[in-house]
Amino acid sequence: MADLFAYACKLQWSEHETVVNELSAGRAKYRFLIDVREPWPDTKYTDIRARKIAPPHTSERFLHNARYRGMPDTRCGDKVSVGKHEGLIVGHNSSANFDVLFTSGPWKGQTLNVHPSEIVRASTRKGD
Repeated sequence: MADLFAYACKLQWSEHETVVNELSAGRAKYRFLIDVREPWPDTKYTDIRARKIAPPHTSERFLHNARYRGMPDTRCGDKVSVGKHEGLIVGHNSSANFDVLFTSGPWKGQTLNVHPSEIVRASTRKGD
């Protein structure tokens, strides 16, 4: 399985960076593009810059969400199972659910919104 990293993504005309946990810079740029197309519909993939900054980033907002959902030890980058399928937690969303990047099964390669009750932590991050 490929390693997950944190990428700092930004629009070429902006100084503001957004951290995206992904498998590659290209995938991080695409996920960022999906988010910025609502306010800036003319944005192109080539308008985005991405740089690898670290192992997966776990924000304070993510930690708050994990505690709220009764999973205080959960971090971005954790390997999980959802049913019979494996994935990596890459973030959370406004529904207080987790964003899981599937690494096996019919959703392989897709990042989907998963309710915490469906998640079983398979293992922890590297170094834990």
